[in-house]
Amino acid sequence: MQVAPDLRPREAAAKPFTQPWVSVALLIGAAIALGWATFLVQFRNEPSAIGPTKAALVAWFGVSLASAVLAVPAAAMLLRRNGPGRPLAWIVAILQTASCIGAIAGVPALIGLWSSRR
Repeated sequence: MQVAPDLRPREAAAKPFTQPWVSVALLIGAAIALGWATFLVQFRNEPSAIGPTKAALVAWFGVSLASAVLAVPAAAMLLRRNGPGRPLAWIVAILQTASCIGAIAGVPALIGLWSSRR
């Protein structure tokens, strides 16, 4: 016995949509973070940069540089609505916010990502 196929249209699973301005915020944050990392690297050879102070300086430089480098592919993947773009954008926005100076763009990016979640 054959059963008639179900011809009712099915709803496609909704994908979370991130506004394009979030990618712009990430790229602005990348430019700020790159400038900040360049500024920070100048202080690593200062006589006062020893011990914990140097460790904090290097950590801050690393966070700033990582957020700058990762922001470009994250923004591109968000615009193309590629799968790993949203998680990578979350990581970048958190890194930008953690670097303090990048919070200028990181906080709006976090708000945009949070508002577009499902």
